Amino acid sequence: MSILIRDEPTAAALATATEPQEVRGPDGSLLGQFIPTPKPAMSFSECGLTDEELEQRLNDPNATWHTPEEVMIRLREIDRGSR
Repeated sequence: MSILIRDEPTAAALATATEPQEVRGPDGSLLGQFIPTPKPAMSFSECGLTDEELEQRLNDPNATWHTPEEVMIRLREIDRGSR
C-alpha cells in the first residue's frame, strides 16, 4: 500500500534523502522508516558524473588521453608562462 504525501515540504524533504530516515508523528512517536529510491551511483560525487557517465567517457573511442608525464610537461609550461 502506498501513502500519498500531499504536504510539499515533507515531500521535498523525503525527495532529498540519500539514506534511510526515521519518520515520526507530530508527538515524536516513531511511525516507521523511509528508504529512498536508489539514485544513479556516483562513486566520485565531486566530479558531478554518475558511474554510468564515467563509464561512457572511459569507453569513448574519440577521447584523447594523456600520460602523467604529458600532463606534468604541460603543467610546467603553464607555470613558466605565468611568471
